[in-house]
Amino acid sequence: MMMFSRMLRRQGFYRVKNQEEPVYMKHGVGLGGIYVRILDKKALVQVRDLGIEEEFTRVKKLENFINSLDDQAYREKCFIVHRMRGSGS
Repeated sequence: MMMFSRMLRRQGFYRVKNQEEPVYMKHGVGLGGIYVRILDKKALVQVRDLGIEEEFTRVKKLENFINSLDDQAYREKCFIVHRMRGSGS
């Protein structure tokens, strides 16, 4: 559990207070809220705006998943900005 928490803090997540079990949250541009609930030996990820729910038992796989979400959101943001600049007057 400690390894999940440490990695999530490195990734910019913060702990949500007043929860019985540890819950971490981060707001991603283009993703909305990313919530990670830490259980005994696993982490449950939920991205409500995209309807994504995943379960991880390994810290590295969770870290790779979060990085891929961030990369995907960044690419989509760049695409939208490029389209907006290209369609100007």
